[in-house]
Amino acid sequence: MTSHPLHQISRCPVTLAMDIGTGTKDVLHFSPGNTLENNIKLVVPTPALLMANALESCTGDLSVAGYTMGGGYLAKVLKKHVQKGHRVVMETLPAFTVRNNLEEVRAAGIEVVEQVEHPSHHFDEIELPLYFDLLERFGEDPSRIAAIGLSVQDHGYNTSDESSRHNRFRYFLDHLAKDQLPRSLVFTSGNLPEVFGRLKSGALCVSRFNPALRVVLIDTSFSAILGCALDPRVAAIHGPVLYINFGNGHVMACILDQGRIRGFFEHHTRILKNKPEIMKGYMTRLAEGTLPSEEVFHDDGNGCVTFDPLPFSRIAGCVVTGPQRHLMAKTGLPDYLEAAPGGDMMMTGPLGILRGMSLLPMENPA
Repeated sequence: MTSHPLHQISRCPVTLAMDIGTGTKDVLHFSPGNTLENNIKLVVPTPALLMANALESCTGDLSVAGYTMGGGYLAKVLKKHVQKGHRVVMETLPAFTVRNNLEEVRAAGIEVVEQVEHPSHHFDEIELPLYFDLLERFGEDPSRIAAIGLSVQDHGYNTSDESSRHNRFRYFLDHLAKDQLPRSLVFTSGNLPEVFGRLKSGALCVSRFNPALRVVLIDTSFSAILGCALDPRVAAIHGPVLYINFGNGHVMACILDQGRIRGFFEHHTRILKNKPEIMKGYMTRLAEGTLPSEEVFHDDGNGCVTFDPLPFSRIAGCVVTGPQRHLMAKTGLPDYLEAAPGGDMMMTGPLGILRGMSLLPMENPA
């Protein structure tokens, strides 16, 4: 008898898994001793959005210490604050929130310093003291937590002459070209590429909080795809499966067959939501190996790659997840399944982190 797909994560230790997206921060306190439904889970506004809202009401100079957070709207608020004539002084790690290249941060009028003595604001999207205190209030023993799983979007470092979109996809491609197994995109604090500044900042935040905690790090788009396979309806599909994650910021697609990645694609949600019908052609050509990466890039996407082409008619199932998954109904792709591992679509990311952890060597899971 085939075991339930959630059995794959049963060997994970007690873990606090956090998937930090553009709109929400999805948190799961996982204990292998509990049924999944009896674990504590939270879906809260993403910390970068809350910080941006707080900074918009500020009228004076800003001095920022702490760690890197998700940019986007927060970066725009910081730049706008400078344009209003205020000083913005930031330590190096939080300055990467604005841009992965500090030359461009300084060009925006933001002062970057090694240390801020008396910060007006502290950037921290991980917030471990908050969650450890909260878990204790809920009757859990936080000292039992052995690992922290983090999933964020990281464009990687780029020079002023590079596109951050090209840059982000190139790092995916570099890893997948060597190994098409999903574990190639699952990192630990020991093997995380230096270019991933936001993930590196998160790992540093954890180690400063408690150096004994293990850390597993995955891009937020990919953790959602990993989590889909823990839905028993998805696990029951035999043959190549097309996964699509319609996130608030990015749309990532991946064709998986027998545990190996056959095709990989990434675009921006803001572009595709205005023409979702183009996805059917994109996905057909991704499967068949006839979609050039440059075509996706010139459509303001990130890129794509096909390792093992196959006729689209051979795709055995199409699975969708993500907060913008309603767009799937407008793509023209037929017979898709909305994944909900553990019965909750919003836990797809945290469960994907745990699945990623389970793919790492048993003797050193983090």
